[in-house]
Amino acid sequence: MPSLNEIKILEMYLSLYNLNRNISPISMFKKILVPIDGSKHSHNALKTALKLAKTHDSELEILHVTSFSEEYVLTSPESDEGTMSEETTSPPGWMSEYIAKARENDEKMLSQALKDAETQYPKLKITAKLLWGRPGKTIVSEAEEERFDLVIGSRGLSGLAELVLGSVSHHVVNESKIPVLVVK
Repeated sequence: MPSLNEIKILEMYLSLYNLNRNISPISMFKKILVPIDGSKHSHNALKTALKLAKTHDSELEILHVTSFSEEYVLTSPESDEGTMSEETTSPPGWMSEYIAKARENDEKMLSQALKDAETQYPKLKITAKLLWGRPGKTIVSEAEEERFDLVIGSRGLSGLAELVLGSVSHHVVNESKIPVLVVK
């Protein structure tokens, strides 16, 4: 028996199939969110999102969520609210430099992804956004608050790494009320 995600993927393929046969597809997705992290897997998700956005004449938001911020580093791991640790009010100098460099790299990666997407699909409405926080939780919040119709993500971890570190895609699939397509 196919899983719910397999059924959603099949529905998307059918809409693309209908487009190739000149059958007018129903514009199922007005707004598509594609979180990226700079990996090959997220690049594949972006390519899929762009094709689907073109097919459905959708708006597309490219999102990157970074967990490197002074506030996040100083947050107690048990806290969901992002409160500062009582013992520390600022990170050591080397950490501030590291966070600034990570932020700069994230901004460059996101900017390049947006530029490439706009070059490839100049008629699409494409935006980019950089947010800070816990990636899985932040992606789900962004998708719901901005009323996206579809989230297209990637699955980068496998095996022991996913078991130990957790998986952003796993969190998004399980917590999102919005349909999610995971691309390998």
